[in-house]
Amino acid sequence: MATSTKNIIVGAASLFVSVGNSSNNTGRPTTTKTDLSALMPASTSARTGLLQSSAYREVGYTNTGLEVSYEPTYGDVMVDQLLDSARIFKQTLKVTLKTELTEATLENMQFSWGQMDSVYVPNSSLQVVNKATIVNNDTAYNSNTDTPAASLAIAAGALGDAPVERVLIAVGQAPSQIGTSVSFDDPSQNGSVGEVTSVAHTKERVYVARRVVSIDTTMHALKRDAATVFPVNFRCLPDSDLNYSGSEYGVVIDRVYGAY
Repeated sequence: MATSTKNIIVGAASLFVSVGNSSNNTGRPTTTKTDLSALMPASTSARTGLLQSSAYREVGYTNTGLEVSYEPTYGDVMVDQLLDSARIFKQTLKVTLKTELTEATLENMQFSWGQMDSVYVPNSSLQVVNKATIVNNDTAYNSNTDTPAASLAIAAGALGDAPVERVLIAVGQAPSQIGTSVSFDDPSQNGSVGEVTSVAHTKERVYVARRVVSIDTTMHALKRDAATVFPVNFRCLPDSDLNYSGSEYGVVIDRVYGAY
């Protein structure tokens, strides 16, 4: 294909995580073609669809962008007659996603620590002096209650505990595109037969990771001269559901939306 500056991507992505996960009764939402089509109507951005969906929440501002890592390892078949490998074969594969969560909510702390939903209590029984309010993200807060506190337990866990699995979706920039619409048959629509009308479309790239777990040490600092951020490294695991055959880890979608 010809070289084009339109294929250069610049810009950060918006990050969404499923409300349902492996630690609550809702469970991870399915991400079949039908599910994703419902989240991404042709006329609007996927971000708009995700914001309107109760199945996902936006983690808010991030720092350092989103880093996607695809890490295969290969084994070698050595033979006597060659000094190098006669053949190589894939042994293992690892897919990871890395970012920093900049909005220091308890929900994001819970997410970065990979804690179960049961340890986060938006309206907890902790007594708070002077009935202090909590941050907006803790949506279960009721101003009429006597215990307007939110808490995140630092749970020790137990042997056999499974990591919390969630769906992660990132909506970012894609190579730009300008489309054209042509009418050859109905001159009443555009004034003359064959009139070409230039229509600007918006293109975006959507990353869908079907099973992600927080796997690495994560730490955050409370400093006078720096924002508190939550670095987080997600391991993406394959989903064995037959509906995802050939795309077990997820899917990357380049889509065009807007007027046609």
